[in-house]
Amino acid sequence: MRSQAIKLEDLLNELIERVAGEVGLILYSLNINGEFTDDQLALELGIEINEIRRALFALYEIGLAEYRRRRDDETGWMEYYWRINYEKATEVIKRELEKTKRKLEEKLESETSTIYYICPNMCIKASYDEAMEYNFTCPKCGNMLEYLDCTDALGKIKEELRRIEGILDDLTKYS
Repeated sequence: MRSQAIKLEDLLNELIERVAGEVGLILYSLNINGEFTDDQLALELGIEINEIRRALFALYEIGLAEYRRRRDDETGWMEYYWRINYEKATEVIKRELEKTKRKLEEKLESETSTIYYICPNMCIKASYDEAMEYNFTCPKCGNMLEYLDCTDALGKIKEELRRIEGILDDLTKYS
């Protein structure tokens, strides 16, 4: 169970850093209970308010933060009261892994059902039909297109799918 918690934490940190950057990681790691404003955090942390807002909205987009708005009676400006959803971490990880899994399955289907040709200068990757239209010549540089052996790429996709399925199985067992 301990290794499962570590794996979940690593996955969560990786996700947060990818979508909300270093500031998002800082905000999430503060373990703030209850509501706070972006202004408060900017002052307390010494981070520009726009960076705080960008990170909070990124966390909101994936479901790890929520907010409510209230008009300030004195200034008339809208204030945002934020809350981090720590309890949704596992749900968010599962959803993001499922999304990645679907994309990989689509890519696997595409790569296995299509024969590809590639320019040696990496100008284009073309399906067999497209390569025929180009007379197996790169339309950008004029080099002959070469058959693309996708065996290694397919192996890596399958390996990543197995890894994701294993993580999802573990998350289901322990949640």
